[in-house]
Amino acid sequence: MATIAVSASTGVMNSLLSKLSILLGDKYKQLKGVRKDIEFFSRELPNMCAALEMLANVEKLDPQTKVWRDMVRETAYDIDDCIDIFMHNLGQGGDKEGLLDKISGKIRKLRAHNKLADKIQELKVRVVQQSESRDRYKITEAAGSPIVPPVDPRVQAMFEDAQRLVGIDGPRDEITQLLLEEGDNNFGIPKVLSIVGFGGLGKTTLANQVYTKIKNEFQCAAFVSISRSPDMANILKEMLSGVGYSNMNMSDDVNKLITDLIEHLAHKRYLIVIDDIWRITDWNIIRCALLQNRKDSRVITTTRIREVATACCSEFQGHVHEMQPLNNHDSRSLFFKRLFNTEVNCPKQYIEISEDMLRKCRGVPLAITSIASLLATHGMDIQKWEKIQYSMVSELETNPTLEWMRHVLSLSYNDLSYHLKTCLLYLGTYPEDHKIRRDDLVRQWIAEGFVPEKHGLDLEEVAEGYFNELINRNMIQPVDSPYTGEVLSCQVHDLMLDLILLKCTEENFISTIDGLRNIKGTSQTRRISHQNHSRNIPPAMERMSLPQVRSYMLYPAAKSVLGLSRFELLRVLHLDHGISWGPKSTFLDLSGISHLFLLRYLKVSGFRLKLPKKFGKLQHLMTLDVAMNWHLSLPSLPTCLELCNGVRKQSNLQTLRGFDIGMNSVETIRDLSELTNLRDLGLRDSGSIREQDSDIRELKHDTLAASLRMLGNNNLRTLWVDFSAPEQFWNDCFTHPHHLQSLLGLRPIKVPQVPKWMAQADRLARLHWLEVEQLRSDDAQILAHMPCLAYLQLRAKEAPEKGIVIHSNDFPVLKKFIFGCKLSCLTFESAAMPLLKELVIHFDSRAPEAKHGVSPLSGIEHLASLEEVTVRVQARRGEGSKLESLCRNSIQRHHRYQSMKIDLRYEERDDENRPVRSTSYPQASEN
Repeated sequence: MATIAVSASTGVMNSLLSKLSILLGDKYKQLKGVRKDIEFFSRELPNMCAALEMLANVEKLDPQTKVWRDMVRETAYDIDDCIDIFMHNLGQGGDKEGLLDKISGKIRKLRAHNKLADKIQELKVRVVQQSESRDRYKITEAAGSPIVPPVDPRVQAMFEDAQRLVGIDGPRDEITQLLLEEGDNNFGIPKVLSIVGFGGLGKTTLANQVYTKIKNEFQCAAFVSISRSPDMANILKEMLSGVGYSNMNMSDDVNKLITDLIEHLAHKRYLIVIDDIWRITDWNIIRCALLQNRKDSRVITTTRIREVATACCSEFQGHVHEMQPLNNHDSRSLFFKRLFNTEVNCPKQYIEISEDMLRKCRGVPLAITSIASLLATHGMDIQKWEKIQYSMVSELETNPTLEWMRHVLSLSYNDLSYHLKTCLLYLGTYPEDHKIRRDDLVRQWIAEGFVPEKHGLDLEEVAEGYFNELINRNMIQPVDSPYTGEVLSCQVHDLMLDLILLKCTEENFISTIDGLRNIKGTSQTRRISHQNHSRNIPPAMERMSLPQVRSYMLYPAAKSVLGLSRFELLRVLHLDHGISWGPKSTFLDLSGISHLFLLRYLKVSGFRLKLPKKFGKLQHLMTLDVAMNWHLSLPSLPTCLELCNGVRKQSNLQTLRGFDIGMNSVETIRDLSELTNLRDLGLRDSGSIREQDSDIRELKHDTLAASLRMLGNNNLRTLWVDFSAPEQFWNDCFTHPHHLQSLLGLRPIKVPQVPKWMAQADRLARLHWLEVEQLRSDDAQILAHMPCLAYLQLRAKEAPEKGIVIHSNDFPVLKKFIFGCKLSCLTFESAAMPLLKELVIHFDSRAPEAKHGVSPLSGIEHLASLEEVTVRVQARRGEGSKLESLCRNSIQRHHRYQSMKIDLRYEERDDENRPVRSTSYPQASEN
C-alpha cells in the first residue's frame, strides 16, 4: 500500500483514513465492539478532510474558520495516536510465549480494547460537535469569500528613486553590457537575459533600472509584470499596448493575441521585460510571440526559480544572472542611510542592535529597508528597538510596516505544494544559522510521514527531489556543494526562518524551547525543537503533555534533555550536543527507549551514552546513527554500537552508523546481511578486535565481507569505513555493487591493487582514500572508465616506471582528483578528464627511477575545465625549486592560467629523510 503523507495543512487526516480502511478489513473483523464507531469515522472524516484541503488553498482565513480547522486537525491527530497504540498492543506477543505470557497478553489486549472503546467514544463526540459547527457556521462558504489582495510590492520597486538605490550600479552596468553587445552568428534572434534570485533581493528594481537605461536604443519597449496565477490574455494585451499596438479592440483569445504580437513585432527591434515568472508553462506561451523576430531584439525575465530562468534562456542566445545579496559595505550604507542619513551619525547605544539586524537581513535589500523603516517609526526609543530585535516573528505577523516584506516572502511559500510546504516548515526545528545536512533532513521527513510514494522511486529519492526543489526555488540556500554536483547541506535565511516559525505557530506544527525567542505552542504540541540556552527546562514545558509528541530535536545550545520516558509516540529523536564530545560529555541514558515503538529515526551525537542491549523492539526504525558519542562502559573510546542478536528484526533499517565489528558477535555481523533495505552503513572498530584471537578476527572479517557482498547486491548506496582490514577483505567484500554510490574511508583503504569489483561499480560517484601498493596501467583504467566517478582520492606507493598517462576521455565526469605517488611523470592527453575542476597532487620525486628535467604535470593544459591546482613536491636536496619551476611552466600553458587558483609547494630532504629546505609560491586569482 502506498504511503499516505502527513501534511501541515491537513495533519494526519489522509493517513488516518488509510488506517481506518485497514481496521475495516478482514484482519480486524473481531473488533465488533468498536467496528460501528470506526465505520462512523470512515464516513464522516472524508468530508472534514475535503474541507481541510480546501482551506489549505486559502491564503487568509477568518478567525472562526481557523479555530474550526485547528480543532479538526488536532482531533485527527488524536484519533491517529489512539489507533497506533491500539494496533501496537494488538500485535504484541509471539510464538515463543509461554502459557502465562499468553494469558497475560490476552488480558492486556482486552484492557487495550476497552481503553480504545472509551477513547473512541470521546473522540466520536468531538467529531460530531465539529461536524455540526462546520454546518452551523458555514465554514466552507466563509472560506471561499474573496480577499482583497494587498498592493503589489513591486510598485515601489518600479518607481524607486535611483538616487536612493545602493549596490545596483555594478549589476546594472554588467547586464547592460551583455544586452548591448553584438551577438555571434545568431541570425538576429532575440537575446534573453534571466535574472534569478531570492524574493526581496531586488530583481524587479534591477530589471527596471536596466530597462530605463537602454530602452531608447530600441524601436519599441514594454515592461510587463506577471503574478503567480496570471491571466495570459491580459498579459499579452499589456505587451501589445507597451510596444505600440494601436488597435484598441483587442481580442480575448490567446492565440489571436499571440498572432497580433508576432505580426506587430516582425520588423521591429524591441526590448521587453517579463517580470516575476513562476511557471515554465507561462513562459512557453509568451515565447511563442517572440521566437520569430530576427531584428536582434532583447528580452529580460526575472524569476525566483532557477529552473524557470534556465528554461527562458534555453532556445535563445541566453544568459542567467544570479542575483547576489548586497555586500557588507552596501548593506550598511542602505541601512544607516534610511535611519541616520549616514553611519557616522548612529549613536553608540544603537550600534549593537543595528549590527544584529543587519546580520539578520544578510544583504537582502527589501529586508534592510523594511526593518530600517520599522525601527524609524519608533524614533530613538532604545527599549522599543530591543523589543523588535527579539520579537521579529511577532513583528512579521502583525506590524503593518513589514506588510510588503511579509507579502513577498509569503508569495514563495504559498506557491508550494502541500508536501513542499510541510517539508519547508519542518526546517523550523533547526536553530538559526544552523548548517542542515541533507541526509538528516530527508530522513526526518520520511520518518514523520511527510513524503508520499511515487511510482518508480523510493521514498528517499522522492525526499531528495523535494530538497532539490526547495533549492531550485531559492527557499533554502545551498552550503556544502562538492564537485559531485550534489548539495549536501543547506541553511535557511533568517527572514525565511522567521516566516517558517510564524507559519509553524499558526498551524501548531512546532513548539520551540528557546531562551532567546519563545515560540508559543499549545498543550498538544506535536513537535519540539529544544534550543534553550538556560540550564533548566522551562516550567511551561514541564507542565506540557508530551506522550503525543512526534519529533524531539535537541541542539548544542541546550543544557538539559527532556525525560525520554515522557514520550510514547515519538517518530524522530535527534539529539545533537555539539562536536566537542569526549569522556567529559553530558551523560545520556538511552537504555529505556525500547518503549518508543513508533521510532523511525534515531541520531545522537556529542554525549556519553548508555545504549540499550537490544534494538529489536524498535521494529519501525529506519535510521540508527550513534557514531559520534562516547560509550559509558568504554570511557576512553567512541561509542561502539552493539546490537547483540536483534539486528535481523530491524527489517526497515536503511541507515546504520556506528556499528562496531569488534564489539559485535560473529552472528550479529552475519545478520547484517538480512538488512536488505540498508542503504547507508557506517563500520568502525573500537580497538577490541585487535585484542581478540587471530582466528576470531579472521572469522569476523570473512563474515563481514560475506554480509557486504549480500548488501552490495541489494540496496547499499554508501559505505563509511573506519577500521583496518586484511588486504584480501577488500577484494572479497563486493561482487556486483550496482547501487553503491560512495565508498568513504576515514583512514586509508589499503589494497595491493585496485579491486576488480570496482569495474562493476557503475554508479560509484565518490571514492575516498584508496591506497594501492602498485598502480598498474590496467588498474588505472578500471578507475578511468567508471561512468559516474566524480570525486577520487587515490594514493599509490608504486607506479609504472614510465609514469601514468590519462588518456583522452578517461574519467569522463571526474571533478576533483586528489593523488599521491612516487612517480616520474603524470601525463594528460588531449580531452582527458574533461570536467575536472580541482587537481591536488602529492609527488615524491626521490625515487631512483624519477626523470628529472621533465615536468611531472605534462599536458595539464588539456584539462579544459580546471580551476584550481595544488601541488606538493618532496625532492632530493637541491632539486625542489627546479621541480617547482617545471610544474609552474606546465600550468602557465593552460588557457585559464590567469584566473586559476594555484598553490605550489616543495620540500627538500636529505639522504636520511630529514627536511633541509622548504618553500612555497602560492598564487591566488585576483578574480
